[in-house]
Amino acid sequence: MPDQVQKLIEKLKSSDRDVVKASIIEELGNTGDHRALKPLVESLNDGDALVRWNAIRAVAGFGADSVALLFRTIESGDRFARRNVVQVLGEVGGEDVVDRLIKMLMFDESDHDVMIEIIRAMHKLRPERAVEPLITVLKMSDWEMRWRAINTLGHIGDPRALEPLLAVMEDEDPDIRWAAAIAVENIKNRALKRDAEPDSQPRASDTLPPASMPSERKKPARDLAVSASQKNGWTVVKVEGEMISTNSASFRSYMDGVVSVSSGPVEIDLSDCDFVDSLALGHFNAIRKKLKSKNRKMKISGMNPNLKQMFKATKLDELFAIE
Repeated sequence: MPDQVQKLIEKLKSSDRDVVKASIIEELGNTGDHRALKPLVESLNDGDALVRWNAIRAVAGFGADSVALLFRTIESGDRFARRNVVQVLGEVGGEDVVDRLIKMLMFDESDHDVMIEIIRAMHKLRPERAVEPLITVLKMSDWEMRWRAINTLGHIGDPRALEPLLAVMEDEDPDIRWAAAIAVENIKNRALKRDAEPDSQPRASDTLPPASMPSERKKPARDLAVSASQKNGWTVVKVEGEMISTNSASFRSYMDGVVSVSSGPVEIDLSDCDFVDSLALGHFNAIRKKLKSKNRKMKISGMNPNLKQMFKATKLDELFAIE
């Protein structure tokens, strides 16, 4: 006499009703019986969305025990199967899973939809060693892959991503630029939190919204004023007020003019600047690169303690010359 699990497996194979199959899959997942794994993984390729979703949840419920079978399915499956398996791997997690997903993203996978699912899995798992592979995605031409990689890098919160994200903030696409600004702001917030709580361990469920983005500022910003003078061979640009999205573009235009009409090194004096958001940081980086291309130096001076803490926590003090 077949037991209950075997009966469910046989019924799953014989039924042609999607709602029945979805229900059986849920029951099989609840049994935790390893005999159910193979038919559950096979159900990942079902044509019905509910059946596939129940199969994803059921297989993920087996955790690490399902990984070997899922890896074999990736090797033998078509693009549709690979995409669904990657969704399950994103739910399962683990060191081996992350390694395999990175390998797929960098070397093995070429299908667009599968690569999107890999990046989505990285967003869920938030592995720090995925930062460098995700940075390479920023250089690709596919808009959705770049957009998802930017969001994932911001979610991971590793300062290694700051310089490439600041570069992306010069992109021609406004949505890409804004996504990069949000990602930079999230990395800033995470770095400051780690700096304030050095013994705390980040969790995959942690979320840090860009609390200091312009739309969420709790008090009105001081008007921005910018002026330039000469001192000891340096062009000194003094910034007064707060640099946020609504005024940082005017700072950039002013700086482009300063760079074009001056020669020699440039100092940005922030001694009377209260706040710098991620869009302003993007402008700082663009100006730094522009000056560097002309063999000219740039330094930032006069930062208040909060700004200094932010630059140190995010390791931006290694990118910019700080005085």
